[in-house]
Amino acid sequence: MKRYVVLSFIVGLALPPLLCGVGALTFFMLCSTVFTGLDDLVYAILGSGGVMLLLCPLAGWKLTAGRTLPATLAERYIPALLLPPLIYLIAVSIYFSMLDRVSLYLGLTYTMYAAVPWLLFALGVFWGARKNAPVRETGKGMLQMAGYTMLACLVIGANLYGLIHNTLLDPAGNEGQKIYLPEYLPSVQSKLLARPANPPSLRITKNYPRMNGEADMLPLYGAIAQAVYNIGNAEDVANQTSENGNDGGQEARKAALSAVGYHWTIRMPIRLLACRDYDLVFGDLAAAQEASDREAKEWGKMLELTPIAYDALVFFVHEDNPVTDLSLAQVRDIYAGVLRSWNDVGGPDARIFAFQTDDSRTQQAMETRVIQGRAMLRPLTDEFGHVAEYRNRPDALGYTFLWRAARMFPKGDIRLLTIDGIAPTPENIRSGRYPLASPIVMASRPSPGKEVAALMEWICGPEGQDLIDRTGFVSLKGSSQE
Repeated sequence: MKRYVVLSFIVGLALPPLLCGVGALTFFMLCSTVFTGLDDLVYAILGSGGVMLLLCPLAGWKLTAGRTLPATLAERYIPALLLPPLIYLIAVSIYFSMLDRVSLYLGLTYTMYAAVPWLLFALGVFWGARKNAPVRETGKGMLQMAGYTMLACLVIGANLYGLIHNTLLDPAGNEGQKIYLPEYLPSVQSKLLARPANPPSLRITKNYPRMNGEADMLPLYGAIAQAVYNIGNAEDVANQTSENGNDGGQEARKAALSAVGYHWTIRMPIRLLACRDYDLVFGDLAAAQEASDREAKEWGKMLELTPIAYDALVFFVHEDNPVTDLSLAQVRDIYAGVLRSWNDVGGPDARIFAFQTDDSRTQQAMETRVIQGRAMLRPLTDEFGHVAEYRNRPDALGYTFLWRAARMFPKGDIRLLTIDGIAPTPENIRSGRYPLASPIVMASRPSPGKEVAALMEWICGPEGQDLIDRTGFVSLKGSSQE
């Protein structure tokens, strides 16, 4: 009897994941093969799947048919049919609860696919055991099964409670507009980039300064290139083509467009700037200073950092949320999990849905400027295990940089919070009163060329500063836009 118990447990534990793995590998191999037609692919998948599934009841029947089985229901069926799936479910629940980004959807999908082989295996077990002696002590066996199941459910529930409680399973809705930064590269078709109020006094038509930087800065220096370089808009291109034949300045325009690039962090642009692959690089002061110091230390190449604008980390809520101000300490406690209700900060008695973001620049600013080394809450996730995007609901709290907030909700469906009583207005950001302002700099090599020097002067002048305000960033001295 002990041999049967051990054997049935091993078979029940190993068979379902083995078949799932074989099925996945078979499907991958079939999809990676070039078939002569769709019919061949369908027949191959159905044929291999059918053969795989037939092994399940066959294995269950082979395990019990013709054997001397235990007389009690618990000894006969618990090792093969109850313990294996419970063990796997407990393992999956523990594994998921230990991860920051998990996929409840994938976990449930795996469980569903694993349940099919288990059910077929169970049918085979029952079919093979149907002619054996009747099971005694059925009531006692059922109680034992129920006890094991309840114990497993307690473990699974305890491990998955935090995950499910932190997962937004409701329909998305009320999300901000999507921001895809590569769309802010200058282009004759671009409608996202800000335009100057008047034609710029500086026009560069050759030897275009090559610009790069953090992707988040693209709306800023992309607008500068769009305004100053010989790029034009769709109407200009049509007019030039009709007047000058098929060329219409296309070569010059291609050169202007190719002079602008981006990276997701500033480290590589600074390196390329030092190597003379680029002429100007844009980014946050702290990140640019760190990368510039690294170049100076490793290669002895000094770079100059020129302040040109400000950005600011801002916190926002739904426009109907009565809370208007948070202190930095309160924000820190909210995202550390100490404060969990709006009632703790003067609002209604409702849970704070503290959204985070997967944008690396924003998250780094949050961790260094606000959290300051404390452990953050596990981010809210969607049903696919990704960090949930901010959903503008009355109990939500979100954060991002100022220019992003304006583009996520251009209709003003959110309200920016004051921090320690200071509103994130351009004047407060510029003066340094707002505590979460971030200077933006333009990195260059010493003694820049003629076109580069002219462009730098224009950016720091009134026309360039006015354009910076129009992009959603904050200029150094203010403009008529305020």
